[in-house]
Amino acid sequence: MTQSTVPADPEQYVRTEVRNGTGIITLDRPKALNALTAQMYRDLLETLWAWENDDAVRQVLIHASAPRAFCAGGDIRQVREAVVDGDIDRGMAAFTDEYTLNNLIANYPKPYIALMEGYTMGGGMGLSVHGSHRIVTENTVMSMPECVIGFFPDIGASWFLPRVNLLGRGPSLAVGRWLGLGGQRITGPDAVAVGLADVLVPSARLDQFRELAISEGVEEAVARMAATDDDGLLAATLPERWDEIEAVYGADSLAEVVTAAGEDLVGASPSSLARTWEILDAGAATESVTQCLESELAMARDTISAPDFSEGVRCTLIDKEDDPVWQPPTVEEVDVAAIRGVVASSESLRSRP
Repeated sequence: MTQSTVPADPEQYVRTEVRNGTGIITLDRPKALNALTAQMYRDLLETLWAWENDDAVRQVLIHASAPRAFCAGGDIRQVREAVVDGDIDRGMAAFTDEYTLNNLIANYPKPYIALMEGYTMGGGMGLSVHGSHRIVTENTVMSMPECVIGFFPDIGASWFLPRVNLLGRGPSLAVGRWLGLGGQRITGPDAVAVGLADVLVPSARLDQFRELAISEGVEEAVARMAATDDDGLLAATLPERWDEIEAVYGADSLAEVVTAAGEDLVGASPSSLARTWEILDAGAATESVTQCLESELAMARDTISAPDFSEGVRCTLIDKEDDPVWQPPTVEEVDVAAIRGVVASSESLRSRP
């Protein structure tokens, strides 16, 4: 029997049902590539809180209503509107809900299955990478592109980016920097290769995977539907570049990386690059994803209060221009001591009601 926990409202972008012990979440804002609004964060939080101790729900599965995008990130324009209106607290409310949601997913007591088909960027990674069963396809495009809009890789990226690794090589902060500073896009096979996803399923079998996971359980679905060599989809290219990336992004200072990275970092906010460098370094030594998210929440407040955030969002997402005026214009002029002070601070996530 299907139990709806969210009303069938045409403006409801988060749709839920419980079927055969599986709590199913469908992101249904396809025209906006499922960009997450403040209301969507609240809906997702309330749903997962409700299911956490519901014996009728044995596992959770989240997917998108259309294949083009699982979720292309947060609707950051809403935050900018609040900032421009002088209401920082209103802008921060969405981040508080989002990071609380990320923390809930990372610590969820039941299997959490994310089907990451298509664009999975920024906030979309927050909804998926922290889960227990992270499923990608050959069409997955994963990225943390925040530095080009005057922000920084958040949603727990300071936890998972410094811990990307190749089998037998161990975590690589340098490769994490490459992903975070330049917003590099990687494929589904690459995501599996570096530990940001668990299983590759051919897109042609993804619907079957979903239904099998609901009817027989996720382990059975993985056993029967995961890609094999016969599918011709297992070629990851990032491992081939690993040593080259580490040579550039393993430098001792951000200035050295900017010089050596060439076109990789062109167009990014210097302040955002410095924020990213510092928070990834700190995250590499942090003991829990919760601590990382609390530090990121403090960083988010400081970042949206600075001029580069409003300028970057305006230029990139509103006016669709390519000539932001960053303040300051170079990484050498950024007040790194002030950023380190923010990294060392924290703000509280939401408590469960």
